[in-house]
Amino acid sequence: MTLLRTQPVANQPALGISPHNEKIDVLRGVAILLVFSYHALLVIFGQYEIYDFSPSGFWIDFARYTPGRVLLGATPWGMGGQGVTLFLVVSGFLIHWGFLKSGASFRLSEFFNKRFWRIYPPYLVALAVFGLSLGTGGTFSLLTHLTLTHNLFGRSFSTINPSFWSLGLEMQFYLLYPAFLLLRRWLGIGRATLAVAGGTGLTLVLVLGFQIRSAVLWLSPLNMWLIWVLGAWFGERFFQGKRLFARSPGYLVGFYGLLSLSTVTVVYGLLGRVLFSLFFICLMDWYLHQKAPVTSATGNALTRLTARVGLYSYSIYLFHQPFLYKVIGLLSFGQQRKPALALAVLLAFGLMFGIAHFTYHWLELPAIRWGKMLYARWSGAPQPSRAS
Repeated sequence: MTLLRTQPVANQPALGISPHNEKIDVLRGVAILLVFSYHALLVIFGQYEIYDFSPSGFWIDFARYTPGRVLLGATPWGMGGQGVTLFLVVSGFLIHWGFLKSGASFRLSEFFNKRFWRIYPPYLVALAVFGLSLGTGGTFSLLTHLTLTHNLFGRSFSTINPSFWSLGLEMQFYLLYPAFLLLRRWLGIGRATLAVAGGTGLTLVLVLGFQIRSAVLWLSPLNMWLIWVLGAWFGERFFQGKRLFARSPGYLVGFYGLLSLSTVTVVYGLLGRVLFSLFFICLMDWYLHQKAPVTSATGNALTRLTARVGLYSYSIYLFHQPFLYKVIGLLSFGQQRKPALALAVLLAFGLMFGIAHFTYHWLELPAIRWGKMLYARWSGAPQPSRAS
């Protein structure tokens, strides 16, 4: 089924990025490192994030927490859960930019075929591994995980593998993308994004009005879709060659500093993900427009390593939990001293990187090839377009 065709854009610039461009992989690498470090801190410190506020309702209750705990929550690692936010922004950016760059009609069958074979086969293997070793949490949990709807129900949200909630969210955004394209055609990209923002605001008002604390609603597609759509909005601006952030990177440092300070206020709890989305968009706009600088051998090696981590990020995401607690405990030989635990975290990441290297080459890439081959046979087309 063909829904829409991309509209020609005058004076389109030649943009040298692709889904596996080194800069995109660096961004993915940063995202998975943030997520991994966040989960590692939960292993070492337990639940360190602060959700209790003073009687004023604006500041956290400083009297109840040590300065160290407050400071930990404001570090890049302490805010590592925002790695999911970065993943969603990059996803929305690549999906929409790829559609525009292809210059082709949007075909539901092609789009969902690519998404299915990119996401589902490796996920099914991970689901089998953890379901057989740790249990499925019951029939309902298993069925919702198989249909990637487990994040919509409290009974299955954190079962099997707690990290999988965001994968269900991602797949639901793929289902919403055709609707967003229609909204874009009717309203234009700017107004369509504002419409989604209005829906997110209404959801937030309802959640606050009923004082709902459930993660199912706070992390629901209705409340989180704006993050993905902002990435798509940036993808269209980038495709048109329109800069969003052309200032000194010092402004980005200042922006990040304000976000760190916001962790001691209710602002971070309510709007932290949206504000981080805007920060990541500015960061991406600056980074993707940078010409490759002449750096040291160490800098080049670090960039290549981060890009490799980004290339393997999906497999690292799939398999690093829920055994991380046991792996860190094993590699630290049961010691609770922070240097031993820090070394164990590094070794655990190295182990996950090795597993991801294998699963990327022997599971992810073959699944993508099978999907292309089967779609070509079914549709009669030589190959699907490269919009991804």
